[in-house]
Amino acid sequence: MEKKTANWACWGFGCLVDIAIFIAAVLILDADASVSFILYMIMLAIPMALVRFFLFSETTPAWLRVCLGPLGAIVCIVLAATVPLDLSSDEQGESEPSEKVEAPKGDRGESAAPTESVEDVLAELDSLVGLEGVKAEVKRIVNLAKVNEARRAQGLKVPPMTYHMVFTGNPGTGKTTVARIVARAFRALGIAKGGQLVETDRSGLVGRYAGETAVKTNAKVDEAIGGILFVDEAYQLASSDNDDYGKEAIATLLKRMEDDRDKLIVIAAGYTDEMRDFLDANSGLRSRFSKTIEFSDYTAKELAAIFRSMAKKNEFVLAADLEEGLDAAMAKLTAKRDRTFGNARFVRQLFEDATGRQANRLAESGNLDADALKTLTLADLGIGERKTDVRAPSIDDVLAELDSLVGLKPVKNEVRRLIATVRANKMREEKGLENNVTMSYNFVFTGNPGTGKTTVARILGKAFRALGVLDRANFVETDRSGLVAKYEGQTAAKTNKLIDSAMGGILFIDEAYQLNQGENDQYGSEAVATLLKRMEDARGSMVVIIAGYSDEMKKFMAINSGLESRFNRTIEFPDYSARELAEIYRSMAKKAKYRLSDDVEHWLAPYISMLTEKRDKNFGNARWARNLFEKSVERQSLRVTDLKDPSAEELVTLRLKDLGVKLKDPDASDED
Repeated sequence: MEKKTANWACWGFGCLVDIAIFIAAVLILDADASVSFILYMIMLAIPMALVRFFLFSETTPAWLRVCLGPLGAIVCIVLAATVPLDLSSDEQGESEPSEKVEAPKGDRGESAAPTESVEDVLAELDSLVGLEGVKAEVKRIVNLAKVNEARRAQGLKVPPMTYHMVFTGNPGTGKTTVARIVARAFRALGIAKGGQLVETDRSGLVGRYAGETAVKTNAKVDEAIGGILFVDEAYQLASSDNDDYGKEAIATLLKRMEDDRDKLIVIAAGYTDEMRDFLDANSGLRSRFSKTIEFSDYTAKELAAIFRSMAKKNEFVLAADLEEGLDAAMAKLTAKRDRTFGNARFVRQLFEDATGRQANRLAESGNLDADALKTLTLADLGIGERKTDVRAPSIDDVLAELDSLVGLKPVKNEVRRLIATVRANKMREEKGLENNVTMSYNFVFTGNPGTGKTTVARILGKAFRALGVLDRANFVETDRSGLVAKYEGQTAAKTNKLIDSAMGGILFIDEAYQLNQGENDQYGSEAVATLLKRMEDARGSMVVIIAGYSDEMKKFMAINSGLESRFNRTIEFPDYSARELAEIYRSMAKKAKYRLSDDVEHWLAPYISMLTEKRDKNFGNARWARNLFEKSVERQSLRVTDLKDPSAEELVTLRLKDLGVKLKDPDASDED
């Protein structure tokens, strides 16, 4: 009985020693070795149990029975450290890399070779046109990862690292291409063992009904485990404060980024301003996406280099005229860009259009020899074939409309001077002369209400369209309410959206001084800052006109030095004289098919002079004249309906009493 008790005691003590060694090994070994150690222990557990119970006898020394467990644990530790078990193929699926990992040439349907080195990947990065800042930043990140992996291999401590990134920039600047290269570089370094790049956007993460969003987001993350999840236009996940589905997708993504931090890399991409607002929408986003890489627009020379690369890749050669004139042609074609400009996508479309024109040219000429089939000429770019708006009036028609306005002589002179400058610049360009003077076409219109500011702005838009300064005839009119949002973080998005709608045309901001309502007006200041940045980014792609009272606009311009530098042309709109207001009244009557009686013609100007003698800055000018005309029509309607059988002429005649004030003719009797 005592021997059995001793045997059980030895066995129990041995188990306790086993457990202690087991816990110590798990704590000491890294994650991969710990998993291997546990698996080896499980595999040795049954043989060790059989040895203990069937091969050992009561005469077996107690120390041997106690040491059996630790001995097995030590064997498992050595095996785990030297021959770790690799289950990555079981977890990831052997067929997945062939579907998702980018090939060295960037073809999404092929997998990168397992032997691809990080140097090969970086060489491909260097082969990309432009993107010098991007290349330097990517190399810095890759070098940091490379050194960390070397430290890990030497058994040195590696500081915790996250490789989540934000790519900002306009469309077609290479964000997706660089993301694929980063995925392959990380695979070569062993950081992203799968190496796949899973591309998605809001539609791939957000569901259509409650409860579906988390499921969709988790499924997309599962697909990217071991590689990179690339979320394009990620800012759309935080489109508004009421977007509960978008918030759920963000929360789910953040949790998975934390839970799977060693298995998942996320790259979020989109426009610069929108991505800044996106990161501010949730404190967890800013803390997890600590690296931001800005992708600048390509220069005209870089776009020309991309065109040459596309031609070479598709076995085309450039004729001498195209080779010599491509840079200048590209500069001309891309002179008016906005943030929606497609960059490399624009070049791809240009190349495809050029090959289409070449095909038509060769088919019509019948010249289908080998040299002709692979040669692109300058004419194939189609410069000069840009579609024009058939509804756009000629500049002479625009000037005639300007001259038809009542009064505004100083305004007309200023507009004519501006139009003459634009026409002269075009003449110089047509003669092949250089024009080194950069013109600014943003304006401040100052004056009281109803002085024609909006009307002249529309005419100016037509003139710029006719002269080719603007691509479109759109005229977007707004005020503070159209730019400033009700909630924090929404003003920039609202302002950008309105500016986007005005691209290629004119943005007219009435009462612009209301964007500054004091030092604490953060929303107004944000709208102004957003406007100024977009004006700089889209220089030459739109015209901005801000308008308001003279004194208020002077104060508004003084709040921000950027306003004075960008709005360097001010046109003052004077009040209309009584005689000009009378002429506006006559014009309204004529347009509405009314005629004025002789007494109205005689007394109209003096009557208006009397009524407008005491004006202030709130006087409505042309709006006042319209109001007077409309009330005259109302009184005339009451008068003619009291007549028994008014003639057709009487029905359209405005008489003195219709003006609403009885005037005394000096030649008439007191009774009259």
